[in-house]
Amino acid sequence: MNISVNGETLNYVKEGQGPVIVFLHFLGGFSYQWRHQIEALKDRYTCIAFDHRGFGFSTFNGRWDVPTGAKDLKAGLDALGIEKAHIVGYSMGGPIALVFNSQWPGMVRSLTLIDTFAKNHTHSKARIEESEKCFRYMSSREYARQYIATRLLPSTPKSAVDELLSAICLASKDAYMDVLRGILIPDFTEHCSKVKAPTLVMCGRHDRTTPVEFSNDLTRLISGAVEQIIPTGHLGVFDDPAAFNKPIIEFLDAQPR
Repeated sequence: MNISVNGETLNYVKEGQGPVIVFLHFLGGFSYQWRHQIEALKDRYTCIAFDHRGFGFSTFNGRWDVPTGAKDLKAGLDALGIEKAHIVGYSMGGPIALVFNSQWPGMVRSLTLIDTFAKNHTHSKARIEESEKCFRYMSSREYARQYIATRLLPSTPKSAVDELLSAICLASKDAYMDVLRGILIPDFTEHCSKVKAPTLVMCGRHDRTTPVEFSNDLTRLISGAVEQIIPTGHLGVFDDPAAFNKPIIEFLDAQPR
């Protein structure tokens, strides 16, 4: 399904009934990667997953930064008549969720922040420069293979590897670079103190992209946040879907309806 907001056409999926959960995907992903979580939750929640602009099957007519991502989310929820939702932000989705909460706290039932950060400390400028160089000389498929080699565990099924490869190839190169600049350079720490909703911080123990220390920072900065470390890498949704789902489902089911 599609909606037109902020000069873009955003693709989204919506399934189930009950309190609304909104899923914000990781860099290089799109709404399809949330299907296992939606399947597990749709019997008691309305599950919505958007493709961020420039990813999956959404358009990329304008530039992107985190405030723009938050505005797209607000416009998408408004268009669907959603007044309040549980927000689940994965990697790039984490800063979007934090900024969205700062701007529209009354719309947030809870936050789930997965393999993400308030401030990225891992040579961000160098990573951006390296990615710019790669995109000049590599095809999207070549870049995706290089990306996957550092994000998934050796035990991850080949079918998941193939799925992630195809997802990354759908992304606009310009959108991909906008996201890297938009999430790696700014500091989103100021937004953590504004979180009043129940918050789950979750991270893969073997995550080398947004390591556990980043999640520790979020847990320390967000009042009342609870932290769960699971036996996965950065993309636990592929590495071990059952281990990935368990803390998310338990957290959401514990919230008032």
